[in-house]
Amino acid sequence: MVLEFWGLGDLTFATPLLRAAQERYDITLVGKEHATRLLQPTFPDIRFISFEAPWSAYRGKYALWRWNWGKVFALFRQLRAEPFDAAVSVRNDPRDHLVMLLAGARKRYGFAVWGSDAFLTDPLTRSLPQQHKVEDWRDIGRALDLPGMDDAGPQLDHAQYRSESVDQMFAGLSGKPILCLHPGARIGVRRWPEAYFVRLVEKLRARFHFDFVLVPGPEGCGPALTSLADRVLRPLTVPELVDVLGRVDLLLCNDSGPGHIAAACGRPVIPIFGPTNPDWFRPWGDQHHVVIRDICPWRPCFDYCKFAEPFCMTRLAPDRVWPEIREHLCNLIDRGLLSREFAGVEALPVS
Repeated sequence: MVLEFWGLGDLTFATPLLRAAQERYDITLVGKEHATRLLQPTFPDIRFISFEAPWSAYRGKYALWRWNWGKVFALFRQLRAEPFDAAVSVRNDPRDHLVMLLAGARKRYGFAVWGSDAFLTDPLTRSLPQQHKVEDWRDIGRALDLPGMDDAGPQLDHAQYRSESVDQMFAGLSGKPILCLHPGARIGVRRWPEAYFVRLVEKLRARFHFDFVLVPGPEGCGPALTSLADRVLRPLTVPELVDVLGRVDLLLCNDSGPGHIAAACGRPVIPIFGPTNPDWFRPWGDQHHVVIRDICPWRPCFDYCKFAEPFCMTRLAPDRVWPEIREHLCNLIDRGLLSREFAGVEALPVS
């Protein structure tokens, strides 16, 4: 049993363990409803149990009187009926560890905190005090003696998400390399201002050669950018989002799930980071470039900004980040990770 009650990006981080563990175990993954839509095409043999863990809410997670205790106890009853040989969670969260105990799993692996080692048969210590979440999953995989953990990275099998609906969305584009922008993020303080994205896209247009595809955020992000786009996509299902991001040549985004999905499909990503720690949550791989500044002395504050606006984002002006983005794109072209056509029809030197 694998517990991962958080977002789309967090689920991609678990794929190295899932890929190795499915060779040895029948896997049940307990997570939010979107876990099934994101992972099932890549992992058709995994069984999914949907559960909206109240302790994964952005606000009110400690208001126990508001929890739907009927659903919580129903989950415990369902899990106890299963003969789980092992249960794992990457979260140093006593509530996850208690779920594993109450599920009756014979072996329970996790990173203990606040005495939660009492709920675990195998409390683990991270290889490094602060490390990326992918490394956390690798540590759990090593504890389970799974093969290939030293080199395993997040991966989604993009071919399994291909759809005619996305074929139609991309029909009629010029055939240039595709730069995709997803300006949304579930947490408001992670969103770079739209006006900044507008200015950055204008700079990119003046220097590089591409079709610009806009994926408006479900939070209503993106209207200021529509006039710049060669294609504005309608709201996407999760499988369609994977298909879109697996087809583009480059993704520009905030610190959000789409960046991790694109990275898991092997696409270069340039995310704008604000309050969170990229050492833990950056897109995995060396073809990506995280744009970030320590403007606010309270960063990282992990989404709970103490100010009226997130200065780590609002004071990160486009002109400040443009030189490093331009340099990174030239580097991708030099490395063969981005088509030389992206440099321009006149075959301008990329550096």
